[in-house]
Amino acid sequence: MKAVLIVLTNPASTQVEAEYNDWYTNVHVPDVLDVPGYVSAVRYRAFPSWQPVPQRYLTIYDLEVRDIAHVQQISDEHMRRIGAGEMRRSPDGAMDRATMRAMYYLERSPRQTSTTQPATTPKGVFLAFAAPASPATEAELNRWYDEQHVPDILTLPGFTAAQRYVTTNVNMVGQPWVTENAYLTVYEHQHDTEDAYNASFGTIRERIAAGTVVMTDSIAPNSLMAVYHRISDRITA
Repeated sequence: MKAVLIVLTNPASTQVEAEYNDWYTNVHVPDVLDVPGYVSAVRYRAFPSWQPVPQRYLTIYDLEVRDIAHVQQISDEHMRRIGAGEMRRSPDGAMDRATMRAMYYLERSPRQTSTTQPATTPKGVFLAFAAPASPATEAELNRWYDEQHVPDILTLPGFTAAQRYVTTNVNMVGQPWVTENAYLTVYEHQHDTEDAYNASFGTIRERIAAGTVVMTDSIAPNSLMAVYHRISDRITA
């Protein structure tokens, strides 16, 4: 089954940002992909008005796993290699290690694609972390997301694919994660700029108001939403 590792990071300062990005894309990601279980990775940077967390950079690693126990084994081997010096560390002063966060998620539902727009390599992703309003609404939340909401969003301009995940609670670095919400939806988008994304999201608001994008009372009001543009090609193991 598919899993993803969501990694959120920052450079230590803007002065070392180029050095940090060169190391991360060309050294660190290939080192991580040498760990059995990892398949590929893509790096992103947040649109400033859609950055609800301190970290500007996102890396999404795709994994192929058997179960949560296998995820834990992969995480343990990842951390062992870091501790043993088998992964090349960032140049001194290039990465803000104190703000790094990392959490694994398991595939919850199959990837859905737009029926009107080709799901080519995305220019960015929209992450939505959600939770049910109560335990009693969890089944309805999942039904609404899978059968109603994701298909609705994929009719909108620029949104081409989406997949839902659920947390494993395997926290790679042991630091507090950015949300307690268990569910994650990764929407793929084709917007080149923040302004273009905002215009498309305005269409979502208009359709919600018109009732053509159907909402639900089964979702908690504390959803965390972040939007990113792609800064690397897909890097494969």
